[in-house]
Amino acid sequence: MAGSKYLGRILLVDDDESITRFYETFLTAAGFIAHSCHDLKTAKDLLTQYYFDAVLLDLHLGDEEGIGGLPFVLKVTPSTKVFILTSHGSIEKAVECMRRGATSFFTKGTEPEKILAEITAHLKPAAKGPLLDPETRKTIGLVGDSPAIKEMLAMIDKIRNVDSTVLILGESGTGKEVVARAIHQTSPRAAEPFNAINCGAIPEQLLESELFGHKRGSFTDAKTDRKGIFEVCTNGTLLLDEIGDMPLALQTKLLRVLQERQVTPIGSSMPLTINTRVIAATHRDILDEAKSKRFREDLYYRLSVVVIRIPPLRHRTEDIPALTTHFLRQFNQRFAKNVRPPSASVMARMMAYDWPGNVRELQNALERAVVLSNDDELSVSDIFQHLNLRAGTATSDETISRAVFAMPLTEAKQCFEKSYLEHLLTISGGNISEAARISGRYRADIYRLMHRYGFDKGSFR
Repeated sequence: MAGSKYLGRILLVDDDESITRFYETFLTAAGFIAHSCHDLKTAKDLLTQYYFDAVLLDLHLGDEEGIGGLPFVLKVTPSTKVFILTSHGSIEKAVECMRRGATSFFTKGTEPEKILAEITAHLKPAAKGPLLDPETRKTIGLVGDSPAIKEMLAMIDKIRNVDSTVLILGESGTGKEVVARAIHQTSPRAAEPFNAINCGAIPEQLLESELFGHKRGSFTDAKTDRKGIFEVCTNGTLLLDEIGDMPLALQTKLLRVLQERQVTPIGSSMPLTINTRVIAATHRDILDEAKSKRFREDLYYRLSVVVIRIPPLRHRTEDIPALTTHFLRQFNQRFAKNVRPPSASVMARMMAYDWPGNVRELQNALERAVVLSNDDELSVSDIFQHLNLRAGTATSDETISRAVFAMPLTEAKQCFEKSYLEHLLTISGGNISEAARISGRYRADIYRLMHRYGFDKGSFR
């Protein structure tokens, strides 16, 4: 990120592609993570996928009125600041937007620096102080310098002195437990216990006992009293991993625990007061699960006081070199080896791969490569042995297909979009006009996708 600090995430909604392209570049350079779209439907989709600190909304979107999107923003994310972009002749409507909840408005032609200054003035700082120092970051295991990592660090720093429930969303292998431990280790509870339990890996009756405890004789094999993990973790932090797989009956009991701050062991009528900080995590689209009645909607809102989304590794490939260095240091020490960092060509191959297993897959691949290395060099064949690759070959279509079908729908669409764009640019030799013709899209669409996925047309010529 070109900006000196992380300012937040912003959504630009304008039907003029040149305007969104300009502001996306300008605000990214200033320190924002900027997204853009050209209609209200896409804007609403993005608002349900990400938390935005601010929205810059054009009052006129072709045949649509931008004001029609204001109620949706305020309903979905009430804390998001909405700034209206309008022409001079529509100032009365812009003022009406402010009466309905918009933060402020700008007329088209306002200098971008003034727009930036006013937006940042309305936003609270990302953190009370500087982002966590490098030594602390190393200790808590958050490696990388991508905008996504900076965003997570800012959020962890922001909530370090509060006890709010946190919901961590992300694909398998992205590091949800690492983030949960980081939240615990930077909080006032750091000296108290941290425990994690996988809600999808334990049978329902046993899970209830593990969570809440039981009294002797309350069921077969309950030969002694046993404390539940909530009681064990009182004053500490409990990670409820894969909360989306918890049976509905237990969800009801969990909701009561979170509301009353008390647990009742199986076979007892005496509730116990607890002071456990709860962090939940899941790879599922938990909001969709709630809407489909597979997860209690009231529990979802109780858990999602603070939401942290961890992007897949393929969306933050700039962190792969730092992660590689981090893991190599660990494995060299563990196996008494001196394997050198990968060459530029090997690293290029690592960054081109989509890593459907995310950071966990990268970590396992590097451990295997260190173990198998005979000459202190990392080879493509050793790193990607689990894919049955020959040195210098790409992933098979069958492997990609299996990986895509294991992803949430949104991630699968993005994976396909990236692969499609890469293929499109390859066969067109980086000719944007030809790529647009083949795909049946505008040249501006191709440029927008290239910017999103970090492609340089020169590398395809």
